[in-house]
Amino acid sequence: MPGKFILASAALTAGLALTACGSGGSSAASAGPSKSPTASAGAGAGPVASAASPGCLLQYRLWASGPAHAAGDNLTAALNGLAAASAASDVATASAALKRAGTAARALEHYPIPGCADPKRYWHAVLHQIEGAADSAGTSQGQGTLTIAQGVMKQMPVLERKLATELQVTIPDLTRSK
Repeated sequence: MPGKFILASAALTAGLALTACGSGGSSAASAGPSKSPTASAGAGAGPVASAASPGCLLQYRLWASGPAHAAGDNLTAALNGLAAASAASDVATASAALKRAGTAARALEHYPIPGCADPKRYWHAVLHQIEGAADSAGTSQGQGTLTIAQGVMKQMPVLERKLATELQVTIPDLTRSK
């Protein structure tokens, strides 16, 4: 079980590092449809546009260098703490780290990724999964805390890969030098 938390944490940390490399941001991303984030993130039936408008890279870079950056750093630190506590089988510390991650994810909800960069709302789904895991951890005690949260967190690596792939398609210049 701790290995799965480490994998989820590592995957999300990689995703946050990718998003931190760029920057951009308009709050238009939060004005999406009222579907659940997991449903909209998993509904990727059609291909995403092969190239974003030139302004999307700028929006993304502004987002990633703005208030979302500090909130993302907080989330990364909490997930790194979760990975370490899980590896050490330290249930109390893991539970506290998971709760901190949930708080950081909720803070990031206030700074949505630009809609042009993430039209399928994978970033929102990632945050929603972390929030769900943190909420689940609060309903149990001891080892049960991690067991419940594990079920919620198991989709994290898949969502992170989908987000990273989407960003490569929607903002192809993201990985190039500024």
